[in-house]
Amino acid sequence: MAIAGVVVAACAIVISRRPDAFTNPQFFAEDGSMWFSDAYNHGPLAALDLATTGGYLQTASRLGAVLAAPFGVANAPLVFNICGLLLQIAPALFLLSRRFDALVPSIWPRLALSGVYLLMPSAELNVNNTFSQFHLAILAALVIIAPEPRSWGWRAFDLLVAALCGLTGPFAYVLFPISVLWLIIRRRRFTVALCVVFAVTLGLQLYIGSLHPRPHYPLGASLSSGLLIIGDRVILAGVFAQEIYTHVLHSGEQHSLLLAAAVCLLALPVVAFALLKAPAELWVFGLIAGGLIVAGLASPFVSASGSQWQLMATADVGDRYFFMAQVAWVAVLFWAVLQLPRVWMRRVGLTIGTVAFASGLAAWQYPPFVNYDWPAEAHAITSAAPGTREVLPINPGGGWAVVVTVK
Repeated sequence: MAIAGVVVAACAIVISRRPDAFTNPQFFAEDGSMWFSDAYNHGPLAALDLATTGGYLQTASRLGAVLAAPFGVANAPLVFNICGLLLQIAPALFLLSRRFDALVPSIWPRLALSGVYLLMPSAELNVNNTFSQFHLAILAALVIIAPEPRSWGWRAFDLLVAALCGLTGPFAYVLFPISVLWLIIRRRRFTVALCVVFAVTLGLQLYIGSLHPRPHYPLGASLSSGLLIIGDRVILAGVFAQEIYTHVLHSGEQHSLLLAAAVCLLALPVVAFALLKAPAELWVFGLIAGGLIVAGLASPFVSASGSQWQLMATADVGDRYFFMAQVAWVAVLFWAVLQLPRVWMRRVGLTIGTVAFASGLAAWQYPPFVNYDWPAEAHAITSAAPGTREVLPINPGGGWAVVVTVK
């Protein structure tokens, strides 16, 4: 019953952010323009090995189309969103499982961190199949740092998560070297198996990348943009549960750069303290989050035109690159507060953190998706003559999906 209650609560938190994803599901971004379109034109299984313009295999995202196929075109967006929901809540459920009893014996810190993870605002990552891969990356990071599995069931789960994450997006580039580092530090036998899985998947991703190179866009990298990105999109976003420039710091306002620099300087002592005193599991989780930020800043794609760094510093784009770092930063702060020497200090620190986080939750809401009347579009696809080209509207980030009807 406790497990069922946790699952229901996690689902309720996520669905409450965007109920229209289930009451009136629409395709989001590549869910329609790539995964559904390719699966419809080529067949769900045949589309699994198609690389995207991003230069990577996207296995987890394309599996959504495989699972949706038996339910028909009309139900495809709903199945995609359910897949996104399940991957979104999976890290919280895993953290609350018995696997972490030895690492964090008290359930309350794990409940708090799971709540932070589920409540952290991100319209880009909330309930869609396309960007659920970033939730999968968090789950893979937890698999690496979790105590070694004792049963065959948990071992199979860990290997499946590692393989699926490694075959989806660029995550193997970060997870393989860090899993090797973790093997050197902890010398656990099962970590060898994880290293092998990440090594194989990294090899496959390198091969795909050589055949379909990832396009590069002007970075426009600068110290000022970097400070604004880290200060507002990681540090303040984590503390105040804000999406970009919605609550505390607004880029372009007077002294915004100075404030962002001050925020970064204030965070440095906390990070240094964590590096020196925190459990290895915590800083390895932070290292993975940092690796994803470095990868995102080195080769981002938030727009086909304009400076990528400037856009990330001033516009509500690319939240996927920073989400795990926001969660890691809050986890580090939470741990640091628990290290304070007096009970009253810990209580004051936790109270201030709770109020700050809650203030952000009350300051935003997700606008509903544009209603493109998917049932009518689905009927147009299924009733069209073979070879007809149907141009389908897609909600943020995906443009238009062209579907060729076949029989």
